[in-house]
Amino acid sequence: MMVLNCHPNSSETKKRGLTVKRSIRNVLLVVFVLMASSLNAEVVTEATIGSGYQGNLFNDSNSTSDSYASIGMGLKYYPLASTQFSAGAQYNAFTSYSDLSNLSGHLSAIFIPTPEASPFSIALVGDLGVRRFGKLYELYDQVEATVGADLGYRVTPWAYLQSSVTYFENNYSNSDFGSSRGFSLVMLVNLTVLKTNALSLKADYSHRSFDQPTLTQEGSVNTQANGQDKSEAFDITGIVLQYSRPLGERTGLNLSIGHRQLHVNNDYTVLGYTIDYLSPWSDLWEGMSFSGGLKHIFHRQITTELSFAYYDKNYVDVMELADTDSETYWRDTRDDKLTTMSLSISKSISIQNGKQLTPVIYVGYRKNQSTTSFFDYEDILASISLKMGF
Repeated sequence: MMVLNCHPNSSETKKRGLTVKRSIRNVLLVVFVLMASSLNAEVVTEATIGSGYQGNLFNDSNSTSDSYASIGMGLKYYPLASTQFSAGAQYNAFTSYSDLSNLSGHLSAIFIPTPEASPFSIALVGDLGVRRFGKLYELYDQVEATVGADLGYRVTPWAYLQSSVTYFENNYSNSDFGSSRGFSLVMLVNLTVLKTNALSLKADYSHRSFDQPTLTQEGSVNTQANGQDKSEAFDITGIVLQYSRPLGERTGLNLSIGHRQLHVNNDYTVLGYTIDYLSPWSDLWEGMSFSGGLKHIFHRQITTELSFAYYDKNYVDVMELADTDSETYWRDTRDDKLTTMSLSISKSISIQNGKQLTPVIYVGYRKNQSTTSFFDYEDILASISLKMGF
């Protein structure tokens, strides 16, 4: 076990937070001006209310459970046939862990300058998201922004090629560590075989840079900190093969298998998984994945979806806080095997003036086996929601 000391610095984080807040204000102003400039444009709105129960909030062996209620609102605005703006907000309120309650919101824009009949297509996309928690979990408050372009070309009626490039940035505004930025490249080939069989092959590459604390090995000659954070970069490559086809007139099947690879130095570490699903580094793993789904539409348009997935995750090494007073950390490895299953049942109901009501019932189960016993856990999820479009 290796023991290290941590030397944080928050000045750069505060500057980033101010910059992000100004960006949000400017984006909101632009969206409102555009909406006001075209009052006759098409607007689609959607509201959702729901409640649920989660048997393991923090994805660990403590099995902390709680119930919650949620309410959300979404809007899509089409000033032109080639342009879409959307905005949305959702609030999740937990019963016992009130500081885990969170408010999230997003703004996005899509512009497609190419004609619909053209075999070649271009889409310019941008998205800005914000998430805020209560005081106990305010370290996980974050602002995310992405901009990118998608290029597509239909080679034949049964073959379609697509590529995309995206720049992304994720800022943890109340934390010295965890903010990241980078870019990704994706290549996708879609094929239709024997009329009803769809095959797709996706290859992707991403480069990320994370803000990390300065860690020095205790007892070594280099124990004097320079008082500055450091930024560490790494690459991720992945490949996914997906197959889908109908099984009769009312049933569809999809299967996928994939592998992702982290390209990091052997001594690369991150600052722990204090709350696993909120951790900035929770997706820094490599390994195989397999998933599948079955969808069936019953009589009276009742839709059921059954899905399952398996992940073999080999995480980067983790630094966990061992001594709060001296800010001393210890290093650990973590390999997980995660299995998930879920079932959802929904039905769309038409009401007056073209409005749609869609009740949804969801049940899920997860089981994780880890080389770190703290992350051996099981979880049951259940929720019911009502969505209304108008």
